Amino acid sequence: MSEYRGLMKTGGPGIWEALAGDPTFHFDRHALDLLVKDHGRWSHRWVRPPARVLSRVVVGLIVFLKRVLPFQFSSHRLLDRLGIWFMSRFVSEEGGELLLRHFVIETNVLAFIARNSGVTEPTLRPVRLEQLDDNAVIVHDLNLYEVLAGLGGRPLPRPEHRLIDYSMLVIDPIVPSPKRRWLRLDLETGMCFMNIMFSLLTTSDEYRRAVHSLQLDESVLSILAELTGDQVFRSWSPGGYNPIIRTNRDVPRDLFAHAVIHEYIHDRLRQHAMVGGEVGETPQGEPVAI
Repeated sequence: MSEYRGLMKTGGPGIWEALAGDPTFHFDRHALDLLVKDHGRWSHRWVRPPARVLSRVVVGLIVFLKRVLPFQFSSHRLLDRLGIWFMSRFVSEEGGELLLRHFVIETNVLAFIARNSGVTEPTLRPVRLEQLDDNAVIVHDLNLYEVLAGLGGRPLPRPEHRLIDYSMLVIDPIVPSPKRRWLRLDLETGMCFMNIMFSLLTTSDEYRRAVHSLQLDESVLSILAELTGDQVFRSWSPGGYNPIIRTNRDVPRDLFAHAVIHEYIHDRLRQHAMVGGEVGETPQGEPVAI
C-alpha cells in the first residue's frame, strides 16, 4: 500500500489507504491506483463542480431543442473523431486507461452472462483510444441491450447444474496514447464535456437509449447473482427500480458510478474464477484471493 502513502498530511492513513487494505473492497488494485492518481488532479476539485452544472444545463437545452425541432440530426463519425481527439489531448493518461478498462470490463461481464446463458457474446474490447471509432460508443450501449434481450425471459441456468465458464475475464494491456496532451483533466470532468458532445451528435432516441442503459445495472447484478449463486452481487444494486425510466439525470456522475460497479463485478467474478482455477492473472494487476 506504499503507493497510497503521502495522501494525508496528518501522517495517518486516509480513505484510499483504508480502501486498499479492505479485503472486502472488490476493486482491482491497479485500477484503484489509476483512480487515486486521477482523483488527485486539480481539475477534480476545481473544474469538475462547475463542469457538472454546465453539462447538465447545456445537455438539457440540447435535449429540449431536439425534442421540439421537426427534424433530427446526428453524426456518429464526428462523435468518434471528437471523442478520440478530446480523450487523447485533454484527459489524463490515467483517465484514458480507466475509460478503456470500462469498455473491456463491461464486454467481459456481458460475455460472461452470454456464454453461460447460451446467447451471442459481444466482442468490443478496445485497448487503444484510436480503437474507439466505428461507432464504438453506440455499440457499447447496444451490446448491453442485445445480451439482455437475447435472454428472452427464459429461466437462467442454476450454478449447481453446470460448470461456469470464466475464461473470458482477461484484460489485455491498455496502450497509452502517444499524442502530446495539452491538458490533463480527470476522467469525471472529461465526461462532463463528452456528455455534451454525445447529446449533440446523436439523435434523441440514441441519447435516451444510452442514458436508460445505466438503469440496467440492476438487471445485470441480479442475473449474475442467479448464474453464480453469489448474493453479494445483489448488495451492489443501485436501487433504481427498472420500470421507472428516467432520462433527466446527472449522466456524468451516474456513468462514473456505472463504471465503478462494473469494476466491482469484474473483480468479484475473477475471485470466483481463481477459486475454480479457470482464468489466469492479467498484466493489469492480480485479483485478490478469497
